[in-house]
Amino acid sequence: MGGVMKPMGTCAPSEVRFDQAACDLQLDGTGFEDLPESCIELVLCFLSPRDIAISACTNRTFRGASLSDVVWHAKLPKDYTEFLAKAKDGACYFDSKKKIFDFLRIKRTLYNHEFWLSRSLGGVCVHQGAEALDVVWGSDERYWDWRQQPGSRYDKSAYLKAVCWLDVKGSMECSLPVGTYTLSWRFALEQDAFGFTRHDPYGFTGHEGTWPIEFAMSVNDHKTVQKESFLRDGQFSSEGEHSSDDEDREEVDTDWKNFYVGDFSVEEGDKDSRIGRVKLQYSLVETRGGNWKSGLWLDGVVIMPKQQKSIGCVMP
Repeated sequence: MGGVMKPMGTCAPSEVRFDQAACDLQLDGTGFEDLPESCIELVLCFLSPRDIAISACTNRTFRGASLSDVVWHAKLPKDYTEFLAKAKDGACYFDSKKKIFDFLRIKRTLYNHEFWLSRSLGGVCVHQGAEALDVVWGSDERYWDWRQQPGSRYDKSAYLKAVCWLDVKGSMECSLPVGTYTLSWRFALEQDAFGFTRHDPYGFTGHEGTWPIEFAMSVNDHKTVQKESFLRDGQFSSEGEHSSDDEDREEVDTDWKNFYVGDFSVEEGDKDSRIGRVKLQYSLVETRGGNWKSGLWLDGVVIMPKQQKSIGCVMP
C-alpha cells in the first residue's frame, strides 16, 4: 500500500509520504447544520445563554434549535414554577421556556432582595438594598440621608452626611444553586468625600491619618472573612466588571464601585436538588479612631456567581 509510514524515529522526514487517496473524506457539502435539529439542541444545552444567542445568528437550523424548550429548560431554575408564583406578575402566561428565562433575567424584587439570572455569568445574582441594612444612626437626618441617586438600583440609597462612628450591618438567608459566590458592597464616593483614605487631614482626630474600614462576612454562623481597607485607596471593581452583558449592567453609573469582600460556597441540601440554603451576615465598620467621615453612598450588597455550573433559583 502506497503511503505506508515506517515506525516513528526510524525514517527521515523526507521519507514520510501522505496518501491522499487513502485518507480523503468526501463530505459532499455536508455541514454541522445538516445534523438533526434534536442533536443541535443537545449541543446548545452545554452552551451559555449568551453563546446560544450568538449561535442562533449563524443559520436557520441553529435559530430553530435555539428556541427549543429542551435548550431553555436546562437553563431554568429547578424550582422556577414556585419562583414564578411568588413574583409580583407571576400570573403571566408563557408559551415557551425561553420566555420564562427572559422573564427571570429581568430583575425581580422579593422581601427586600433583588435577584435575576445573569445571561453572561449563567447563574443567579442577588442584590440587597441599603434600606434593608442596619445602619447605626441611619434614621437621624443629622448623620444620614436617604436620596435617589443616578445609577442606583433602588429608589433610595443611603448617603453619609457625617459620622465618627460608622457601623453598617446586614444579613440574608436564602436558597441558591450549588456553587461558589462572591459578596461585594456597592458604593460610591463624592469628589469631596473625606475619612476614607490613608492620609486624610479632614479625618484627623489626634491620630496620624485615619483608620481603615473593617469588612467582615460570616457564612452559616461561621466567620469566614475579615479584612481592612481604605475605600478611597482599596482594590475594587468598576460596576459591571464581572459581566459583559448590557442587560447585567443596566442603569450603570461609572461612579458606582463594587468592593469585593470574599467568596462563599453553597452546598447541596436535599439530595439531587442542586440547591442549598445559606445564611449570610456581613458588616462595614469603623468605630476605633473617632475619625469623621462624609460623602459615602451605599447602595447595598451584591452576590454574584464566581464559577457557575448550574442554574437555580433564589428563594428568600
